[in-house]
Amino acid sequence: MCGIAGFYFPQLSSEVNAARLEVMLAAISHRGPDGEGVHVEPNGVGIGMRRLSILDLEGGWQPIWNEDRSVAVVFNGEIYNYIELRAELIAKGHNFATNSDTEVLVHLYEDFGHAMLEKLRGMFTFAIYDRRRAQLFLARDHFGQKPLYYWSEGGSFAFASELKSLLTLPEVDRDLAPDKFLDYISWFSLPTSATHFRSIKKLTAGSSILIDLARPGCASPQTYWRYQLNDEPDLLEIDEASREVERAFEQSIGLHLRSDVPVGVLLSGGLDSRMIGEFARSAQSSPLSTFSVGFDCGESELEAAAATARELGTKHYTRTVSAEEFADNLKRVAWHLDEPIGDPAAAAVLLVCEMAREHVTVLLSGEGADELFGGYASRYQGMLDTMQRTQRLRGYAGFVPRFDPREKSSRLLRLSDRVHMSTAAEAVSLRIEGLPGDVRNPRGLTPDQRKRLSHRQAELGEQLFRNQRDGLSELLIHDIEWQLAESLLQKADKMSMAASIELRTPFLDRGMAEVAARVASPLKLGADGVGKVVLRHCMNRRLPDHALRPKKGFPVPLTEWFRGPLRRRVEEEALGPNAQWRSHLDGALIARAWCAFQEGEWNGASVFYALWIYEKWHGAIVRW
Repeated sequence: MCGIAGFYFPQLSSEVNAARLEVMLAAISHRGPDGEGVHVEPNGVGIGMRRLSILDLEGGWQPIWNEDRSVAVVFNGEIYNYIELRAELIAKGHNFATNSDTEVLVHLYEDFGHAMLEKLRGMFTFAIYDRRRAQLFLARDHFGQKPLYYWSEGGSFAFASELKSLLTLPEVDRDLAPDKFLDYISWFSLPTSATHFRSIKKLTAGSSILIDLARPGCASPQTYWRYQLNDEPDLLEIDEASREVERAFEQSIGLHLRSDVPVGVLLSGGLDSRMIGEFARSAQSSPLSTFSVGFDCGESELEAAAATARELGTKHYTRTVSAEEFADNLKRVAWHLDEPIGDPAAAAVLLVCEMAREHVTVLLSGEGADELFGGYASRYQGMLDTMQRTQRLRGYAGFVPRFDPREKSSRLLRLSDRVHMSTAAEAVSLRIEGLPGDVRNPRGLTPDQRKRLSHRQAELGEQLFRNQRDGLSELLIHDIEWQLAESLLQKADKMSMAASIELRTPFLDRGMAEVAARVASPLKLGADGVGKVVLRHCMNRRLPDHALRPKKGFPVPLTEWFRGPLRRRVEEEALGPNAQWRSHLDGALIARAWCAFQEGEWNGASVFYALWIYEKWHGAIVRW
């Protein structure tokens, strides 16, 4: 586990390039506090890494080369099936100089080229330098657990695990893309490859990019994998599906426990982390450590997590976060996020990982369970019900008048708008979390912005949605490719690495995902509106008397804080006269929305958090 960076600057000397690479790596030193490795070629190629030692603590230093030093790799992540791959490669005649998972990458590349990606089970971004072909080959893992940013201009190219590393390069333009703000404040994260900077892109999950040093400006990303649900699911019966899920998860947990340093579990009171804890406890003989975070008011997961820890018999550690601690840490959160993400749980993840780092170096976490197995039950059911009602009316679309989306919202306008939308655009519109999230009384956006947002929903629907076997499957795929990859996994990676913790996600193992693709939708979202049906049944098979607790995640008490102890700080730091969002939004509309929130007319706390973290991000990253 580490952070990586590199570039191709053929016009600069090796001495200048070496100095630049050191600066890039210094910006991400938190990702790898155990040391660094660099290599600079006379032709302008530079690759480097900061290391967090997890496997082969004495060896495994990067870059790692093949036998004749024609291929080198820098790598961020873990290849969980490296032991099996290593044995296969040794049988084919390869010689290994280390016991690390990193070294399998150079030998796989020698034998399989870009098809090596089909062999990997893990979370990763890597850069392979091929001396003979004068090429750089970069890839991001299947679900996007590890981030990779890149920049290209003229005859130069650069990449890094974090965006701030690229900003150390004088050639990289810091101009923002103003059109991205509307996406952000509507959905709280940007879709797919976009960033807020015009010149910087993010490699999409399941994609690779080949840089031919003779023509570095001609490179474009290629998708090597997209998650696909089976057209004809074959796991239709709950007992059989549960057995298959249990088999796959046991294997995944076994792979994710491979480590030369202590491993713990990030524990909430919910099903996902409890399932990880139960399977991990059964898979290892040493005592399991678990870690939880809660808040000083509102609903807290601490009591439920403690009950789960007692049931599992773990050594349990907790952290309670106050309103002031939350606010005081937002600048650090924004710095490490690289991009504004409107998820207030980021601070909780950072603080619990810092606590855990005193005891372990690796944490297992439950990201991906909801998206693979239908965990957001009420949201999915509500969206499906709305979309089914709309679909029944689409046959009469010719008789339904079109309204301008800039007009004042009404029940008739909303119905008309949906009837004339594509199903994909409607699904995107129903996923809006920010402005104007309250469709009955849209706040914060001007009429022209609402019209732009309507066009944007259609664009994103066409870009993101794929025909699947049923409506739930389409919603799951959408969340996997946007919310999971570009919000939840970004938050998990950046906050854990800020604490020099490796966060592993056993639900996102490829073997587990392949089983999930075979499970029929009614075994994910039940007719009674309960989600993750097959996972619940799986746990009932192992622990028949386990308590069924509702899903909460990390319930940050924003409403209580923003109407109470943090009200003044929000007004000063997020809503002040010099706030950066004022170049995008109408200040008078936001002021009225804030008053409505304070008077209890509208629960828009998440919107004001998104504005607050945007301000912190702008100060920490854009002005850096």
